[in-house]
Amino acid sequence: MINKNKINIFTDCLKIIFITLVTTILIEKYIIGITLVKGGSMLNTINNNDRLLINKLSYIYKKPSRGDIIIFKPPLKNRKGELFIKRVIAVEGDEFKIVGNHVYINDELLIEEYISDEKYIERDYNILQGIVPKGYVFVLGDNRNNSNDSRTFGFVPIKNIVGKAVTKIWPIKGDTTLAVEYPRDGDGITD
Repeated sequence: MINKNKINIFTDCLKIIFITLVTTILIEKYIIGITLVKGGSMLNTINNNDRLLINKLSYIYKKPSRGDIIIFKPPLKNRKGELFIKRVIAVEGDEFKIVGNHVYINDELLIEEYISDEKYIERDYNILQGIVPKGYVFVLGDNRNNSNDSRTFGFVPIKNIVGKAVTKIWPIKGDTTLAVEYPRDGDGITD
């Protein structure tokens, strides 16, 4: 015969496991998550197989900022279900122009110490200049020679952003922060 006390303990354990599981799933889906990066479009900042902590609440009350690294659903019909990771280069209202490996925001050179330093390869991109429309951002990979980004597929709707990459959590070596240090005025543009 099974002791009633043991049944109560077993039932309580199942309740705790269920509550923990549901809470974990909700936190991962809506608040904070971990993602595994596949590909080299963000080299040297983020490497293939890096694991990142993602803040999914970042853009509920504020808009993305220049320099943020975001995870988003690409505006490509043939890539539904995929997520991309890129850096926000220009935000709504910004006028941008890309000349070679240099980006100009509102006619000022953007300081980008984070981009891959290999020789830039000229390609025939769809979008190299324009003004970012309201509700959108313009994104580029840090590895400009190997990145499918806004130069090809255009502006990213802010509603497509899943979250902001906060920090590398694995592997634990080198820089783990993804924050960009911009000049004192905070815009990352030369004065």
